[in-house]
Amino acid sequence: MKIKDLLKKSLTTALVIASLSSTAFASVWDDYKQRYLAADGSIIDTGNNKISHTEGQSYGLLFSLYFDDQDAFTKILNWTDNNLYNQEKGLYIWAYKRNENDPLTDKNNATDGDLMIAWVLLEAAKKWNNPDYRKKGEKLLSVIQNTLIVDFARKPVLLPGLVSFLENSSVTINPSYYIYPALKTINKHTYQKKWKQLSDEGKRMISAVEGRKIPITPDWITKDLNGKVHVSDRWPARSSYDAIRVPVYLYWEDENAPELAEWKKWFSSFPADSTPAYVDVLSGEKANYNMSSGLLNVRKLVLGENVSEPVFTDKDDYYNASLSILAYLAYNHAFSQK
Repeated sequence: MKIKDLLKKSLTTALVIASLSSTAFASVWDDYKQRYLAADGSIIDTGNNKISHTEGQSYGLLFSLYFDDQDAFTKILNWTDNNLYNQEKGLYIWAYKRNENDPLTDKNNATDGDLMIAWVLLEAAKKWNNPDYRKKGEKLLSVIQNTLIVDFARKPVLLPGLVSFLENSSVTINPSYYIYPALKTINKHTYQKKWKQLSDEGKRMISAVEGRKIPITPDWITKDLNGKVHVSDRWPARSSYDAIRVPVYLYWEDENAPELAEWKKWFSSFPADSTPAYVDVLSGEKANYNMSSGLLNVRKLVLGENVSEPVFTDKDDYYNASLSILAYLAYNHAFSQK
C-alpha cells in the first residue's frame, strides 16, 4: 500500500474514533438540551401539552450549573425572568401555557420552582464567582421566607403557592416541595434557624401522616390546627409523580435518612420490572401499569443501587428525563455541604 493511501486510511480511522468518542462522552445534559430546551431558553414539558413552568426552568438551571454550561444557564435564566417573573409578588408565575391565548392566565406561583431557583442562584454565585446571582438568590429567598413560610400549629410550613392552600383551620402541603439539600444550604448561607426548622417539620410531617395503609409519602397532605397530618382530600390519595421526588431529596441530603426506610420497604416488595407507578396510600390500590424510566431510577437510588449517568430514549418525556438526572445528582450528592 502506498504511503498516501496509508495516511488516508489512518486519517479516516482517526476521524471515526474521534466521532465515536465524542458520542460516547457527550453528557446527558447535551441530550437533555437537544430534547427539551428550546432555542429561546424555555424548557418544554413534552408530557404536558408542551407548556413551560418554573419546575422545568429550575431543573434546567440546576442541570446546566452541574454540567458547567454557563451559556445555557444564562439563556434559561433570561427566559424565566422575562416570561415568568411577577414583579408585583417578587416570585415566578408557575406556568407559561404557550398554546393558550393568554399563556399566563394562572398567576399563582409554585414554591418548589421558586425555592430551587433561589438555591441554584446561590450555588451559581459560588461556582462562577458571580455576586449578582447571590444578590438575586437572596432577594428571592427573602420573599419566600416572608410570604410562603407560615407558622401553623406552632410550626413553620411551606405553602405550595401564595393562593388557595392556607385556610383558617388547615393548610395543604406538597411534601415534594421540601427540597432538603436546598434547605440545608440556605440555612448555612443565611444563618436563619427558620430554614432548619422548616426542614425538620417537613420530615416530621411525612412520618406522621395518619390513616395510611401504605406508609409512604402521599402527593398532598393536610395539617390541622392541632398539628395532626392527614392525606389531603383535595387530590387522589396517591403516592405518585409528585411524591416520588421526596426520597430523592431525602437521599440527596442524607442517604441514611430514617424517613427513607418505608420507601425502601415498599420498593423492595416488587421486582424492578413490575413496580407499580403509584399506589393509593389509603386503600392500597395500585396502578395497573409499572414505573417508567425516571421513577425506576429513583427506585435504584433508594435501594442503594448504582445510579449512573442516564441515557435517554424517545420514550422519555421531560419529567422522566428530569427525574433520572435528579436521581443521578442525588446519588452523587451534588452541591452538598458537610
